[in-house]
Amino acid sequence: MTLIRFAIFFTFDSIIVSGSTFIILKKRLKLSPWGNRSLFFIHAFSAFLMIFAPIQYRMNHADINLTRNYILQFSQYYMMGWIGVTLIIFGIAEIIQFIFKKFDPSKRIFLTEGVARGLLTATSVASFGGFLQLQAGPKVERITIKLPTLPKSFDGFTIAQLSDVHIGPLLNKDFAHKIVLQTMELKADLIALTGDFVDGTIDQLKEHVLPFQQLKAEHGIYYITGNHEYYSGADEWLAHFESFGVHAFRNSNKVLEKRSTSGELEKILLAGVFDLQGERFSPAHRSDPAKASITSESIACKILLAHNPRSIEEATKAGFNLQLSGHTHAGQFYPFTWIARLFHQYFEGHYHVNENTQIYVNRGTGFWGPPNRLGKTGEITLITLQSS
Repeated sequence: MTLIRFAIFFTFDSIIVSGSTFIILKKRLKLSPWGNRSLFFIHAFSAFLMIFAPIQYRMNHADINLTRNYILQFSQYYMMGWIGVTLIIFGIAEIIQFIFKKFDPSKRIFLTEGVARGLLTATSVASFGGFLQLQAGPKVERITIKLPTLPKSFDGFTIAQLSDVHIGPLLNKDFAHKIVLQTMELKADLIALTGDFVDGTIDQLKEHVLPFQQLKAEHGIYYITGNHEYYSGADEWLAHFESFGVHAFRNSNKVLEKRSTSGELEKILLAGVFDLQGERFSPAHRSDPAKASITSESIACKILLAHNPRSIEEATKAGFNLQLSGHTHAGQFYPFTWIARLFHQYFEGHYHVNENTQIYVNRGTGFWGPPNRLGKTGEITLITLQSS
């Protein structure tokens, strides 16, 4: 049923988006009959790719080591990005055109053929520019977060956060190896993996996630599910990461301990929850920050790993002082960033929710879908905790 819903969604979405873009461009570019036929072919073929390629990847468990599979997936995702950007930019231009005509009918038409051709050139250059920016890989974002309840012995404690890596059709073991090396160079006390690490089954990707075995930290490696793990077997992936020596949270927690200079044993609580979409796939995977906060010990400082920033409401009620999330990709690239920001209160970076709770949202270490990171470079976060 999941594959059927997935196929229906991609079919409907691809036809609507490609069809709308074709209609707008045909109207504004004023091409010759041959030009219009070519434009139709480009959009029809792109729609076919956007429907066929994702289904082929999932239904046939496509081997991402095969060049033909990579070309197929890259082509459909690149065209998805280009058509999406074109639709948004021309949609904005159509709105401006409507406003000009409504308030001043005698005013010269804004969206002329020349402007339309210029916009199309700009969107094409922007898509390619976003692809080039992607090649630079993620950069390290260093941030200090002050927690009033943090024990003194944890002052300066560091957490390296990886999120939304999306090993799958376009990102393989080479990318995984690169980010593992970047992360290990940080020498963090703890490493947090906040979901959406894979896009595919274990059979497809087991070779490509092997580099994550190399992650090491004094206080452990911790993993939670994102929504994408559920598309290819969340329980299986949780168990697979555990086989690497990673601690997988299932609405659960672990107490971390350090001795103060006076020899006193001080503690913080680190917890993790299932993704908010987990319940759609299994009742046992309902996200429950309250359950994750339960401990028999009296601990003043609690940190939660939750893939979706929207978990913060329940995390606040459960008494967590800091939530580490991902999911949003910060829109991944412009102009989608403008739209994505409308749907996420906590979109990117560090926020104070209230006087007791804070949240940090990682903008994604890898990428999903279109190979484009225009204006939003991937991120590995190094968080330094301070008591205050």
